[in-house]
Amino acid sequence: MPFSYSIATPTIKFYTAKIVEKASNSHDSVADQESYHRALRFTYSDKSVEIIEGYYSVVQASAYLVDPKFPGKWPRECERADVWKLEEKQSDVNLAVDSVSDVLKDADIGHVVFVTNDTDIAPALRKLKELTKVKIGLVIPTRHLERKENRELSKYADWVRSSITNDELRKSLLPRTISGGKKSANRPISWFGQPELVEEILDVLKPVIPSPAKRWKWLDEEKPNPAGLPVLKDVPSNLLDDEVTAQHVLLHAKAYVEYMLSLVR
Repeated sequence: MPFSYSIATPTIKFYTAKIVEKASNSHDSVADQESYHRALRFTYSDKSVEIIEGYYSVVQASAYLVDPKFPGKWPRECERADVWKLEEKQSDVNLAVDSVSDVLKDADIGHVVFVTNDTDIAPALRKLKELTKVKIGLVIPTRHLERKENRELSKYADWVRSSITNDELRKSLLPRTISGGKKSANRPISWFGQPELVEEILDVLKPVIPSPAKRWKWLDEEKPNPAGLPVLKDVPSNLLDDEVTAQHVLLHAKAYVEYMLSLVR
């Protein structure tokens, strides 16, 4: 899912494809992606962020199997097997065509940043260097030292960022809930730093707050700091990415439930 970003416009173009449910990692994947895209469209209704969709192809194909005993054996010497082949189509092509086209059509664009590590767009970067004087930036969407920058891409870039830090990711998070249109967009539980603890907190609150929406409302509100409980320096929903602070929220949730149940005994 590569991005391109033009500093002159400024516009971010997000190239992606809708997840195919039958090939997704979980039952929630499709809904989670739709929620994210809806949040982007609500937040950037001025079109400063544009989502350009390709599609996923899921087909049966024949492939060579790696021999576990002799992994260096050439593919032609290995057995074949029928497999499901999942490929994202058109995203890289759309990115390549748009980047060259946009720069050639708009003389005010002086700097384009690509957030990708995919070799397929190297010809587009080469063309930009051959035909224009635009500066090219390259950001590798990975954590520090997790993956090396692609040499085919970096040789055409004027500057390269080899990773994105966790702190930068945290600062770029959208609000937990974004309203707009007929349906609000909520951050999926799996996207929090401590999803298992989030599930536990919501489950702990259920006996006294049956409604899921109201449980999240409880998490979005500032909490008092009674003696014996850790101090929450922010609303609970902003403390669910770190294990220590999420554990503190869990303690507050348990104490709140105990207090509410004591009122009806």
